[in-house]
Amino acid sequence: MKLFLKITATVVALLLGTFVIAGRPLRELTGLFAAGADVAVDSAIDQIPTEVRDRKLDHDVQQQRQQLTDHQVALNLSRRELDSLAEQVQQLEERKGRRQRLLAEAYPVLQQATVENRAEVEFAGSKHALADFQRNLDALLTEDERETRVLGIRKEGLQKLQASVTDGERALVDMRSALVALEQEIELLRTRREQAELEGKTLDMVSAVAAVPGSSSPVGAETERLRQDVGKMEAGNEARRAAVPAAGSKNVVARDWERLERLKAIHGGAEVTPKVEAAVEAPAVPAPATPTPATGGEIIK
Repeated sequence: MKLFLKITATVVALLLGTFVIAGRPLRELTGLFAAGADVAVDSAIDQIPTEVRDRKLDHDVQQQRQQLTDHQVALNLSRRELDSLAEQVQQLEERKGRRQRLLAEAYPVLQQATVENRAEVEFAGSKHALADFQRNLDALLTEDERETRVLGIRKEGLQKLQASVTDGERALVDMRSALVALEQEIELLRTRREQAELEGKTLDMVSAVAAVPGSSSPVGAETERLRQDVGKMEAGNEARRAAVPAAGSKNVVARDWERLERLKAIHGGAEVTPKVEAAVEAPAVPAPATPTPATGGEIIK
């Protein structure tokens, strides 16, 4: 391990030194390393089996589905927050409305007491000192002003949150549609790949069955050798068949000659042993005519 590290460090140092001596920037060397690493990674990915790539693709799709679920949970929480904020706004508006009605009813009472310079006022079925009544009205006005500002902030936040929830719902719908389309495309591509593999195997089988073996293959060489042997055997048989009629005609001539010689010997009173070879080799010279009895002439005829 140490030797490997030393060799690696030496190679890197030599490469760096070469770049420095050549006056090339080190970022170019970094770019070359990055490009080489990219090519190496692409080559490694190409060598990964199909089943592993399919499982990785399924894992990536599952992660996207989990992200979709997380976004849906966040959107549900936003909806709950939106409902709570809307309820708060409604409560503030109702409280402000009641306060506004109360202040509207207190206005003519305070106006009359101020004009008539009264020390006490009667409001809502009870009597109040003018100073206390005025302090209560000031507190109500301050509270109304403060809650009006809070209500404006809550309404603005409610509008923004409602817009965000609406955009989130649209984004989730688009994301869900894209995920469903992606899953369908993956399934379709896998089905087409299986069909292509099956078609390729079928074409290989058809090619193997229909292809005629060439002379370079072992089967083709043996077939050619068998064809030559059969041709030689058939040529030999043809040659032998052509020689058979000549031999047969030679035997017929020998038999005819032997027959004549034997008949001649019998006619002359001496029995001669037939010699086929002599008869074959002797020239076909006709014998001299001799007087023969009638019976012999009939036999000769």
